[in-house]
Amino acid sequence: MTQTGRKQILLCVTGKTPQIVTETLYVLTQQRKERIDEIRVITTLEGRDAIVKHLLDPEKGPFVRFCRDYSINPATIVFNESSIALLRTADGRMLDDIRTVDDNEDAANQICQIVRELTEDDSSAVHASVAGGRKTMGVYLTAAMQLFGRPQDQLSHVLVSEDFETHPEFYYIPPVPLDLEIQDWKTGQGTRVSTAQAEIHLASIPFIRLRRILGDRLAEDGWRYSDEVKRAQEELEFLEAVHIVRLNCGNQGVSVGGRKVELTPRMFFTYALFAGFQQIGRGQGGFVSPADITLDDLDQLYRIITRARGEELRLDQARQDETGHQFVESMASFLRTGAVGSFQDCLVEDISRIKRRFRDHQIPAHFGISTRGRYGHKLYGIAVPPERIEWE
Repeated sequence: MTQTGRKQILLCVTGKTPQIVTETLYVLTQQRKERIDEIRVITTLEGRDAIVKHLLDPEKGPFVRFCRDYSINPATIVFNESSIALLRTADGRMLDDIRTVDDNEDAANQICQIVRELTEDDSSAVHASVAGGRKTMGVYLTAAMQLFGRPQDQLSHVLVSEDFETHPEFYYIPPVPLDLEIQDWKTGQGTRVSTAQAEIHLASIPFIRLRRILGDRLAEDGWRYSDEVKRAQEELEFLEAVHIVRLNCGNQGVSVGGRKVELTPRMFFTYALFAGFQQIGRGQGGFVSPADITLDDLDQLYRIITRARGEELRLDQARQDETGHQFVESMASFLRTGAVGSFQDCLVEDISRIKRRFRDHQIPAHFGISTRGRYGHKLYGIAVPPERIEWE
């Protein structure tokens, strides 16, 4: 694994010029000193034939040659015919090229599906290259990365100096320079140029990651690209509106912009706990580590909830509560006895359940309990300004 501990996947879209695969691989491994564990390629029938015939030739193919030139064991990079995703029509016919409106729609659906699958495993990181294939393939790959891309994923375009761009014999800059014949398209005359003069650059493409904003709705099956774009736009418009998050302490419900969800008393208490932290500015802008939550925090929140119901109770009176809050006492006992791990496990379990309940009621994840910080020191909170949280 790399320094991130994640499996590194290079994902490319290609057409008849598979050179972009090894050119991108060259920059990542030799210039940036990154390691690639797997290469995946999305292409048409003609593109697949070009990759198999030229790039993947086991004896003298550029991929094997590249690994040999730079002392890389080719077995450490998964790249073979099974790594090629061939674009097809809706009825299963292999696409020779992308020419029609239907071809474009089919390509969009498949490219997004592939990116979705590759980004489901959080132990991986995807580096997507939009340099090859039809322009629409690069556009759809960019759109897919916007929908599904995570913080660890990247997007780029490879740039090659003019004399070597699309040259049929140029796949990367070899450690020992080679002379290639370059033909002047104006005069038709050929000249010999050394690969030592070649330059390859990887232009990183910043992109907006919508995955966290849109939540798990993108993981649902049975969708098409155009439908998902429409759904994403609806969610963004919902987020753009100024919505008040209302916590109904009587029926254990949360409402946002007309969308309502009822929670169990325990889930409501957990959600209300972090909503309370946001309102008082506890922790880092309302985001708190479960390890830092105290008995005083639980007592203060319990008083707020019961006061909103018409009677203010202290934490030690939870057993007298007839509305289903007896569990609060058991949570408090974890803190009193020093069983912090058990307390944290309860919170994380509740947060996961709240997330699913919000998703089922089409409330964007933005209004739920989200995380910040690195692994091992996560902070939890609600990313809603305190002035937009109301109790009733």
